[in-house]
Amino acid sequence: MVAGSLWLRYNTQVMRRIHMESLRMSDAAPQSQKGPSHQQQKACILFAVWFRKGRGAERYREYLEAASPIAEKYGARRIEFMVPIEVLRGDFNPDYLSVVEWPSIDHYYRFLEDVHYRAVAALREEAVAKSVALYCRRG
Repeated sequence: MVAGSLWLRYNTQVMRRIHMESLRMSDAAPQSQKGPSHQQQKACILFAVWFRKGRGAERYREYLEAASPIAEKYGARRIEFMVPIEVLRGDFNPDYLSVVEWPSIDHYYRFLEDVHYRAVAALREEAVAKSVALYCRRG
């Protein structure tokens, strides 16, 4: 569990550095080409999750029950969740998909660093074999 916690902390720091670097690069654009800053825009995160064999789905449900109230303190709102039925094209077959909207991407990063979230993050590690998280904005 400690290794998973260290991985989460390291990964969160790396993601934040990459995000901040992209903001510095976008700040170089003339103001006329800029919309609201990334910190001010709502951020949608698309999560695709592949469960571990055995009790992965059950453990993920426990994780969601524990993590959701913490995420809500940071303004998270689940927009949609889906269970895929059939792959019609491509090689993408997760067990679970969800879209969560945050007031900004910084709110999401603060959630990941929350001490209460870190206490329940181990449940996620026990449940998930593979996951993808995509930072999106509404088109």
